[in-house]
Amino acid sequence: MDIRALIVNCTLKKSPITSNTEALINKVINQYEILGVETEYVRLVDYNILPGVSSQEYLQTREVEMNGL
Repeated sequence: MDIRALIVNCTLKKSPITSNTEALINKVINQYEILGVETEYVRLVDYNILPGVSSQEYLQTREVEMNGL
């Protein structure tokens, strides 16, 4: 069974500026890789997410982007 993890960074600093949260996330990703966990990292501030958008709506939009639909 393959294990996958989605890691969401809610920092307010836009890429490519490194945030403290990103530094911690990189440590988590390294540990997951050792365990064979496939990870995906999303930095929310790099996307245009408007106020009032539910997490479910965002995830549906993200799924469409990933599948190229």
